Amino acid sequence: MGSSTDLTAGDLRWLSPLPLWTGILTGPIAFAGNLTATYALVKWVCATDREGVLHLISFVALLLVVGAAWISWIALKRSPAGVETEAGTPEARAHFMALLGLASSAFFIIVIVANAYPQWVLDACQ
Repeated sequence: MGSSTDLTAGDLRWLSPLPLWTGILTGPIAFAGNLTATYALVKWVCATDREGVLHLISFVALLLVVGAAWISWIALKRSPAGVETEAGTPEARAHFMALLGLASSAFFIIVIVANAYPQWVLDACQ
């Protein structure tokens, strides 16, 4: 897989902007949604004694980011082997974006787990 002529239609589908941007942006969007939803629902959770809702929201956010990491991993595997990220070609851009998606996903997995940890250890209603 040295040039774009060696790429199959399936490879090009995974190296298109949608999966690449999905890998990069899902982490921050899922984290922001998780943080906003859990903050907004604390009073309702305490009033109805349904702390599981907060855990569920964090778990769904974590699953979304793991899915984005999986998409980035597939895109990285479909990108041409040995391409340098500084080459300035579409293949190099796709390779860089797949790597960035993996790094972004890994970072936001850590952030979401760190954000959810106090919910699991402490009582949200105290």
